[in-house]
Amino acid sequence: MLRDIGRVMLRPDVTGARAMDESEADKTAILAVIRAETEAWLQRDFEALASHWVQSPQTRRMESFASLGVRVDEGWDVIASRIRKIVERFPEKQAFEGRVRWEKVNVVVDGNVAWMTFDQIGSDTGEDRKRQLRILHRIEGAWKIGCMVMMESSADEANSPLIEVDMDARILWTNRLARERMHGHPGLVAAAGRLRARRRERDAALRDAVRLAFLELQSQRPLNVAPKQAWVVALGEDTAGVRLHCWVLLEDGKVFVSFDDAATVARRITAAQEVYGLSPAQVRLARLIVDGHDLAAAADLLAVSVNTLRTQLQRIFDKTGARSQAALVRSLLSTDAPNR
Repeated sequence: MLRDIGRVMLRPDVTGARAMDESEADKTAILAVIRAETEAWLQRDFEALASHWVQSPQTRRMESFASLGVRVDEGWDVIASRIRKIVERFPEKQAFEGRVRWEKVNVVVDGNVAWMTFDQIGSDTGEDRKRQLRILHRIEGAWKIGCMVMMESSADEANSPLIEVDMDARILWTNRLARERMHGHPGLVAAAGRLRARRRERDAALRDAVRLAFLELQSQRPLNVAPKQAWVVALGEDTAGVRLHCWVLLEDGKVFVSFDDAATVARRITAAQEVYGLSPAQVRLARLIVDGHDLAAAADLLAVSVNTLRTQLQRIFDKTGARSQAALVRSLLSTDAPNR
């Protein structure tokens, strides 16, 4: 009787251990499949790559790139045709070792279906970062890829300074441009690991914008500004009297601060021209207002009367919905180009 009880008590542990061993074996096999498929891609070996895919009409390959937008290929025939063309057009081979690495690897197995998520740093084109998802099916004992999702982190590709922060404005990451420009920056400073406005009276607005961004990020409703949300923060003026601004942005599920880029100001005003239908004369006035000029100074620079500019400003107010110059600046500098 005691021997029987012992056997009964041991069975769940033995079964659990066996299941754990099988799960670990599956995870190892899945990692090997994704590694082999990635190596085949880098080596431009189409046949080896294809051997790791489910070749059916239900197979999917989905990509999102900052420069190219979203692409969805449906069915293996479409996927295979595209991969063949890429392999033929760009035949240069690359090695996995020393060029590609994975971070945040997570593998889940549930019966004959599994999924793997990971960040891939490096590729055949350079030192980029892509968020990746693979959904796999076990077919006749072998794991095959049935769906691939790849998303480029546009923050890594940004051509303006970017600083990732947490809710308390602690600095988590900076891109190369931010590292170069933060030293001696007239509007922003890193103090005790936090991002601060150099002028104390401006710091509260920066902290408030960061908190608002996190509230928006944590909400379940869609962002209410297309294509992405942005909060503009005035940082005062530099020694030449030029107004300084930064932007708190949501990107890739994170909060970033972008700053110190005349090209960003120009792009946002150009976007505002398109969004609000501003005339060229109204755009010129809007840019001067953003740069801190009052109507009298703007009239001198544009060689027109102050009354003419008052009329233009009222029309800009009517188009943008702003009712003050400060509100207009916030509106103009929070505008980004619409999706195409």
